[in-house]
Amino acid sequence: MKKSSDFWKKNLTWLHVAAMAVGVLLSLLYWYKAGQYSTNILRRSPILMAIWGLLTGYILIDLVKSSKNRNEK
Repeated sequence: MKKSSDFWKKNLTWLHVAAMAVGVLLSLLYWYKAGQYSTNILRRSPILMAIWGLLTGYILIDLVKSSKNRNEK
């Protein structure tokens, strides 16, 4: 049985962490500028916007990384 630390080392690189931080910062900036006045529940809550930015940053880097690995093969 694999350790959970092996999973995190393989799937969470420094690029993922950097992209998640940028995603959170940009989503909170968007919330501050326009989202707090919205009637949409996702845009109204800064916590939900931060989670959305976190997930978006991770997924974007993961897609770029997997595409790069496919092109190398």
